[in-house]
Amino acid sequence: METRNNYVVGLQATHPGELLEAELEERGIKQKDFAAQIGLTPANLSSFIHGRRNLSVSLAEKLEKVLNIDAKVWLNMQSNYNYDTKIIARREKKTAKGKDIALQPSYAEELLNVLNRLSDQIGVLIAQNQNNSRPTYVH
Repeated sequence: METRNNYVVGLQATHPGELLEAELEERGIKQKDFAAQIGLTPANLSSFIHGRRNLSVSLAEKLEKVLNIDAKVWLNMQSNYNYDTKIIARREKKTAKGKDIALQPSYAEELLNVLNRLSDQIGVLIAQNQNNSRPTYVH
């Protein structure tokens, strides 16, 4: 199991686009309307939401302006996604070679870690939205 400062990498990385999709749904905003509001084509927004396009600083700033969620929160999510993806690929390569299999936590334990991280990230977005303040994203 790979960790960084007590940060556990689960079985699947969470792309910031997944969280944007949840945020738009929670606010009742249609993706097509949101794309127009931030100056993206619906296809480009869809690519980001589905993890086919990564977050840029420019997009993070647009999200901050429109959703009032700090750009650093979005950029941290992208950084975590990049890191998790790298560690997961490394883990899968080791497992395929038959190494370190005994060190892997159970599927349920890893799934719980992923769900907890996702819940924490969504909680930051919801709390920030309810309080209309800028959160400090701690990871």
